Amino acid sequence: MQRWQLTIGLVGLALGAALIAPTLKGVLAPDAPTPPETVVSPVVAPTPPRVPGGHLVVSSGLDRNAVLTADVTERFLTIEVSAPADIGVAYRRPVDLTVAMDRSGSMAARGKIDYAKAAAKHVVGQLDPDDVYSLVVFSDRADTVVEATHVSDASTLRRRIDRVFQSGDTNIVAGLDLAAAEIAKPIGESAVGRIVLLSDGKPTAGIVDPDAIVRRVAEISASGVSVSAIGLGLDYNEDLLARIADVGGGSYDFVDDPKELAAVFADELEHSASVVARSTSVDVDLGDGIELLDVFGWQTEHTTDGFRVFLGDVTAGETVKITARVRVKSPDTPQALTIAAIEAHYLDLIDEQQAMSENVCDATVTRDQVAVTSSVDKDRAVSASRAWGNSWLERSARAYEEGDQEEAKKLAEKSEEVLRYAFDDYAAPELAVDADNSAAQQAIYTRAKPTSSEGRRSIKAAKEYYRETSMH
Repeated sequence: MQRWQLTIGLVGLALGAALIAPTLKGVLAPDAPTPPETVVSPVVAPTPPRVPGGHLVVSSGLDRNAVLTADVTERFLTIEVSAPADIGVAYRRPVDLTVAMDRSGSMAARGKIDYAKAAAKHVVGQLDPDDVYSLVVFSDRADTVVEATHVSDASTLRRRIDRVFQSGDTNIVAGLDLAAAEIAKPIGESAVGRIVLLSDGKPTAGIVDPDAIVRRVAEISASGVSVSAIGLGLDYNEDLLARIADVGGGSYDFVDDPKELAAVFADELEHSASVVARSTSVDVDLGDGIELLDVFGWQTEHTTDGFRVFLGDVTAGETVKITARVRVKSPDTPQALTIAAIEAHYLDLIDEQQAMSENVCDATVTRDQVAVTSSVDKDRAVSASRAWGNSWLERSARAYEEGDQEEAKKLAEKSEEVLRYAFDDYAAPELAVDADNSAAQQAIYTRAKPTSSEGRRSIKAAKEYYRETSMH
């Protein structure tokens, strides 16, 4: 659940997205941005053996599923990984939940520590008898407030939480390490372990190097525990917390108003209890003549024949999306062309075994331009356009963050142009909403400095909006 939409008018996260190229020409428009450097994540894939036919469903396709013979064109490949909302039986996994709460001195501002404690206490009241709960806090060091336990006496646990106070610096790794130790205790039979990291600041004590912190999260994730991250306020490092969530296989939330923490914690508990697949990774092998140009939103690992994306947990009823921009070099003769072979590997919690779900994306090679024109898959085109158009918004936020307000405004204008162009083609209302968001961002770039509260809020919101429209 995202908490920042009202900060820059980023409202409505509809499904779908779109292709921004001129619909009849098969080329991208306007100018394509230089693809960012791919980040190789320290991701550990599930171990064999894998059983075909797990509960996840993989589907894929291009924004336009026909291409001309002897042509080179750029297209969008979209991949969806979905978990069923209804498996025919009541489904709720016991949860082993550890909250790692920042209690550094900065948590005193705006009553953040009080709202964080209230949220931690609220979660206690939402747990089932089979669930396990623990709470660790960290500043210069980490301490255990509630040891891993079944909640039989909620009032006692709430009194312990009330005794937490703020002071000191921010040692995120100490909090993660102690949280991992608590969640490793053999208290229950839970198949779902999740650490929820809450911080309002940058790491200032212990290990402060972001790459080293992410490597530690990868080790925790490899043990079968997912890690979610909640950034509170305007002073934390959103890039670091987003990486923690990506490598940890959990979710990332930007919470500007501390009053909303209880709802975010409740969402984390609900998602943890409804996980269908854990440690989910998607391998995409590209066909002959297919070149990867970009993957939106996700950290991506290059492989011999394509790329890999780590999705982590997939919950009941959830669809996770991967959108890639590819260059297609088509053969000289009409035929079926394999764009990609896709395999999702994961621990299926329903069957309690390693599993694999697969799909193949094909395109038709034809000499008929009319057939190419009429082959648009609107849903996939809209979905891809949202990811593509909002990638410009994210780039503009990074330029703004670096102090280049003019460049930021130009990139946000490009985002709006791309999205309105796509809306003209597909008339999808979510594209108009996205374009309006980009226009609102331009106004912020004009009136506010990036170091102001409004500027910092807009940076975090734009980055998060891009992630959401790229991944879901």
